[in-house]
Amino acid sequence: MINNSAKDNSSGIASDILNTVSRILNKAAAIEKEPVDIGHGVLLYASEVHLIDMAGRYPEAGISQIAARLGITKGAVSQTAKKLEEKGYIERANREGDKKSVVIRLTERGKDVFYWHSAYHEMVNQDMVGQVSKLSHRDIENVFSILMQMERMLDNCPAVRKKLAGSSCWRTPEHPDEDRSQSII
Repeated sequence: MINNSAKDNSSGIASDILNTVSRILNKAAAIEKEPVDIGHGVLLYASEVHLIDMAGRYPEAGISQIAARLGITKGAVSQTAKKLEEKGYIERANREGDKKSVVIRLTERGKDVFYWHSAYHEMVNQDMVGQVSKLSHRDIENVFSILMQMERMLDNCPAVRKKLAGSSCWRTPEHPDEDRSQSII
């Protein structure tokens, strides 16, 4: 845990925070990679569940709108939609009077997944609310401030990677040909 008495050790504290956040992100990524069977005997991946969620929340949204909401390409939505259609969770249909626009409609099985996903997030969110409610207002503000600073740091990561890739400043003088990029980035 972080040693609060070592205020001069801000680099160590920052490292502890980054390591903790990295561990949290890795755990979240592992959860997202693990497929789930909600009781139909079919494994669904997070990308499939999230597409079903979008189709359930925005039933008249087209492929482009769903792609924008998920932050992925239209091609990725189309590929996932094809898999879900084959599994019996969605139907693709044209909007009335518009043969170019495709909407995604949930089947009964798709609605089961949509309700399961909503219940899952409700339970996870309730747990989060319970944990946050234990914090003081000042602690909540501090946590939020740190998270915002971390978001800015992550937003800057592509530029840092590019800068390091175009420079040799990361090579050590003792080992100029040693590739240390994996340990830095």
